[in-house]
Amino acid sequence: MSKIDFYTNVADPQAFACRLADAVQRKKERLLIWLDSERSVEVFSNRLWSFGDTRFVPHCRLGEPGAAETPVWLAASLPDDLTHPVLLNLGPQLPYEFGRFERILEIVGRDPESLATARERFRAYREHGCAIEHHDMSQTP
Repeated sequence: MSKIDFYTNVADPQAFACRLADAVQRKKERLLIWLDSERSVEVFSNRLWSFGDTRFVPHCRLGEPGAAETPVWLAASLPDDLTHPVLLNLGPQLPYEFGRFERILEIVGRDPESLATARERFRAYREHGCAIEHHDMSQTP
């Protein structure tokens, strides 16, 4: 059964996603980041390369040469046969067969649209018996 972590009240979801990706890879966990388009993958990749003043998050696109040695993968679509330890869902919907992932990370901004989407996802995960943990990030810059 997947464990779902909801990070809510996030002021800047993209910046927080970079910090979260950095934290996961520092724990030596493999991370797949799912985004909504190839353009979003490109933009987010650039953010990860320039994360912080002196740091970056090593990553590549899913399926690229060297992906097996890279801790963080980016993808605009999820292959049907992929299993992976951790998924950061920046995509437009629930992942297909989310039981393929040990953990799924969901980032929720402060705007009404993000909150509505998060409520729908929360209900779906709960209906499937996932263990859900909530992290209120309202005090985090």
